[in-house]
Amino acid sequence: MAIAFHGPSITSAVEDMIRTRGVGGIVLRTENALDAGALARICTDLERIAAEAKIPPLFLAVDQEGGSVVRFGRGMTVFPSQMALAATPDPVAAVQRAATITAEELRASGVNWNLAPVADVNNEPLNPIIGNRSYGSDPQRVSTLVSAAVRAYAAAGFLCCAKHFPGHGAATVDSHVGLPIIDVDRARLDRVELPPFRAAIAAGVPAIMLAHLIVPALDATPGLPASLSRRVATDLLRKDLGFGGIALTDDLEMGALATIGEAVAGERALEAGADFVLFRFDEAAQREGHRLISVAIQSGSLPNLDASLTRLLEAKQRYGLLDPVTPRAPDLAANAAVALELARQGITLLHNDGKVLPLRGRVYAIATTTADLAQLPGDTDLATELEAARTDVVARKFGTNISESVMTTALTEANAADVVVVGVADVGINDDQLKLVTRLAAAKPTVLVSLRGPYDVRFAPGVAACVCAYDGRLPSLRAVIEVITGRSKPVGSLPVTVSDRYALGAGLRDFS
Repeated sequence: MAIAFHGPSITSAVEDMIRTRGVGGIVLRTENALDAGALARICTDLERIAAEAKIPPLFLAVDQEGGSVVRFGRGMTVFPSQMALAATPDPVAAVQRAATITAEELRASGVNWNLAPVADVNNEPLNPIIGNRSYGSDPQRVSTLVSAAVRAYAAAGFLCCAKHFPGHGAATVDSHVGLPIIDVDRARLDRVELPPFRAAIAAGVPAIMLAHLIVPALDATPGLPASLSRRVATDLLRKDLGFGGIALTDDLEMGALATIGEAVAGERALEAGADFVLFRFDEAAQREGHRLISVAIQSGSLPNLDASLTRLLEAKQRYGLLDPVTPRAPDLAANAAVALELARQGITLLHNDGKVLPLRGRVYAIATTTADLAQLPGDTDLATELEAARTDVVARKFGTNISESVMTTALTEANAADVVVVGVADVGINDDQLKLVTRLAAAKPTVLVSLRGPYDVRFAPGVAACVCAYDGRLPSLRAVIEVITGRSKPVGSLPVTVSDRYALGAGLRDFS
């Protein structure tokens, strides 16, 4: 089992879980380290405690996917989202470069497991949690890019994980807050959701994460998540797909399992066929989960115990955890240049019907400060960056909710401009943002910049131009500003089908 903890210091509870309960890993989060140096120190201290306890070195895992879900930014390179990489002219090369550098930098900071890549096929425009974390909507393209990522991590000798099995891309519920249902037949699963996982297995992926969602076509047991289903974790993943690596659960503290409980869910997941279960912050749940797992071991109710232990220890051996070497320091400046160049290659211009691009005259820029699902210290926003890059820009930003007074102020300020630039994140599921865009577009020529999924134009067809940046991290913001100000031409192509007009592969190469 793995656990997580709050704050920048190793707590007594964490130390107790390592020393007296032999916990197998830690999932590290942004709050545990302000920068790469602090991350390296805390990883060193955690492994020291494990060594003193005479247990195998710990799995030290993070979710460093790129784009919307990144845990550490300072002293590390933040790459564009998986969907942004998929939008580039050579997506295989883009994915390989991002994975290789990410592995190098994580290893230099003491992390030994990246819980990436995302292997979900995002074919639901209203998906609240996957979206730009996916490589796209075409199963074959997603499969190719998942394979490229897995092979790049393998070449770097670094442990990775394909997620979220058997596929989260069609969900309309965020499993962090509820339990999604993927109500499709087995033929559809074989055609859409499962191919990337088959490809990952063929590429030698060392780990696959089980999702907390219901898939009736795979297990009709009412209310049973795939992560706790033997038919999914054992019959499908092991027997049908032939996966021999580590099967781990998604975070057990997620809302999808609220009615079951974290501790019980952990033990049941192991009974179903998981090898490793991820607890989060709740210390009581960690201790109770450990107790239930210990009881299950003693009673013999974990049928795969020996195989699971073998998989986990072999992974620690294969990926250098048992005999660590001192990694070389990464070239952060060079890596940042790579991230910016990849971001440039992904920027996708869907239309410029109003002929407002490149920007001319007075610009009013307003943008969300929460474009990405995970917030990092020092995050910025499109409006702030555009104001810094260009004169005659009035900038405004908004958070999760937009009050009526903010909308009124925005319309008043926009009326003094020649063109409006509005940066949004998933207007199809954010009513306030859609209302703002609609009102601005009715008042002034408006450039819509999509900072998460590229589906916004489907819900806001009245804008004068639409550009997809695919995330709100600094490299992508700078790259999209280069395009909308005319400093560079767009070269990206849609990795998803948005509508009949904006199909897979759509993207203009010039402003005319």
